Amino acid sequence: MANLGSEDSEIYDVLIVGAGPCGLAVAARLSEDTPSALFTDSEHQRYHWMKKAASQSSKAQKVSRRSKTASDRLVTGATNPQTKRLNMKVLDASSDTWMHSWDTKFKDLGISHLRSPMFFHPDPRDRDGLLGFVYKEGREKELVEIGNVVGKGLSKYQRKMKVKNSGRRKQEINYLDERDRNDYFRPSQALFKNFCQDITTRYGIEDIVEKSEVNHISYEKSVSATSAGIFSIHTSTGVKRARIIVLATGAALKPSLPSDCPFCGLEKEGSVTHAFAKSGKHRLPEHLLNRIKKRQITNVVVIGGGLTSAQIVDTAVKAGVTKVWHLMRGPLKVKHFDVDLPWVGKYKNYHLATFWSADDDEERAEMIRTARNGGSITPEYHKILTSHISSGRAALYTNTTITKACWSPESQTWTLETSREMEIELPHIDHVIYATGLSPDFKMNPCLKELHEKEQIECVGGLPCLTDDLMWNDDMPFFVTGRMAGLRLGPGSGNLEGARAGAERIAWKIGDMLREEQAERGDDAVESVDSRRLGLGINNQFSIFAEPELE
Repeated sequence: MANLGSEDSEIYDVLIVGAGPCGLAVAARLSEDTPSALFTDSEHQRYHWMKKAASQSSKAQKVSRRSKTASDRLVTGATNPQTKRLNMKVLDASSDTWMHSWDTKFKDLGISHLRSPMFFHPDPRDRDGLLGFVYKEGREKELVEIGNVVGKGLSKYQRKMKVKNSGRRKQEINYLDERDRNDYFRPSQALFKNFCQDITTRYGIEDIVEKSEVNHISYEKSVSATSAGIFSIHTSTGVKRARIIVLATGAALKPSLPSDCPFCGLEKEGSVTHAFAKSGKHRLPEHLLNRIKKRQITNVVVIGGGLTSAQIVDTAVKAGVTKVWHLMRGPLKVKHFDVDLPWVGKYKNYHLATFWSADDDEERAEMIRTARNGGSITPEYHKILTSHISSGRAALYTNTTITKACWSPESQTWTLETSREMEIELPHIDHVIYATGLSPDFKMNPCLKELHEKEQIECVGGLPCLTDDLMWNDDMPFFVTGRMAGLRLGPGSGNLEGARAGAERIAWKIGDMLREEQAERGDDAVESVDSRRLGLGINNQFSIFAEPELE
C-alpha cells in the first residue's frame, strides 16, 4: 500500500516508471545533448513523423553552415538550456538499481549471451557504441557470432555464374552481406551489463533510481497557458509529482496463467505457476526440490513455444528433474531473432515504411503479429533441446494443448489429458510451468485506471493508439515506450532496438515542449540559434571558440 502520509515536495521534470532497458534508453537520451546521427539515419526515414520539421515558425532564425542539410537528418537534444540537465527520477518496483529485473532473469535462467545483435542497445550516442565498448575493453572473446546469417551476399560475377550453372533466372534475396559481419555477433550478458553500467556512469544517472511500486497515477491540467499540468504518482514510498511521465515497463502486468487453461483457479491448490511469477535459480517448488534431493523420479511439464520455455526446460534438466515434457500449442519455430530477419537486416527501412504507411492501427497490429509469428527459439537452444531429447531427459510435443487437469493432494501430482494422442502417455506430473509470456493489455494496467477514466484512449490488440510522439494524447504529456508502443514503433518495439527508437521520439518531443514553454514565458534562455538545423542538440560544441580569451 502507498504511504499516503509521505509526499515528495519536489516536482520532477520527468519521472520514468521502469528501470529496464527502455527506461535506461530514455534517461540516457534525455541526458545527451549531441545524439548521434549514426542512429537517427534509420529512424528518420519515417517520413510522416518528420513532416512536422518542415512546418516551423516563419520567424527569421540564424542558421549554421549546415543549412542545406535535410531537416530529417538533424537531431535535437532535450536537456533544459538553463539548467543543462533535466530533473529526472526513475521508479522501479524490484530494485533501486538499473536493469535489476533484466539481470536477475538472465542469472536465474543461466543465459550466457543475449539474443540481440551488437547494434541493439540503449546507448543514444552511437549505433556502434556496444561494439566500440568491446574493442575498448578488449573483450572480443565474449562475443558469439550469429551463424548462417551473414555471408550470403554474392558478387555480380557470382550471381552470373550461379544463373549460368543452374539455368534458372530467379535470384535469392540476400538480407545481409559480408560488410555487416561485425554487427551480427551476440554479446555476453556480463559484457552487456558492464556496458549499461558504463552508460549510467557516463550520463551521471546511476543514482536516480528508487525502489518504489507505482499504485496509481492522476493528472491535473494547468489553468495557465504558460505552465504545464502536474502528475501525482501514488507509490509504495509516498506521493511524487512530475510534469512529464514515461511508462517504460513492458506489458506492465502481473504474470498470470492464460485465461483458457484448465489450471485457472487451481494455482494455490496445485503445483502450477507462470514462469515469471517466481524468481530463483530453478523456479521449482519446495516439494519437487525435495524429491530431486531424494533421487526420486520426477516429471515437469513446460508449456510454451518461445525462447523462455526452452531455457526453462534446460534449467529444469540441469536442476535434476528426471524428465521434462515440453508442450507447444503450435509448431516449433527456430529463428535467430524474435522478429523475421527482413525486419532486422538491410531492408528494414522498407518494411518499416510499409508499416508506417498502413491505413489504420488494425492493419499495423496484424503486421506485428505476422512479423513476430508467435514464440520462437534460437538455433543455439534448439541444439540444446535436441541434446536433452536424445538423452531421454526431455520430450517435445508440438500442436498440443492440455484439455483437462486433476490435482491429487495426497501424491502432490497432476493427472493431465491432452488434445492429441501421445506416443507415450503422460505420467503423473509433479509441476507445471507456463512460459507463455504476457499478453499486452494497456487498459488492464491498474495504476492507469484513473487516467483511463478521465482521458479515454483507444486500444487495438491490447496496444494503445498513441500519438506519433508516443504520447497518450496531445494535451497530456504521458509517454509510453517499449512493447506497449508497438503500433507506432513496429514489431521490434519490445526489444533493445525498440527501446532506443522509442527514446529518440520521446526526447525529441520533450525538447520541443521545453522550448515552447520557455517561449510562452518570454524566457531569455530561448535560443537565438535554430538548434534543429545545427544538428548538434541544444548546445553548440564549438561555442567555446567564441568566448573571450582569459588575460
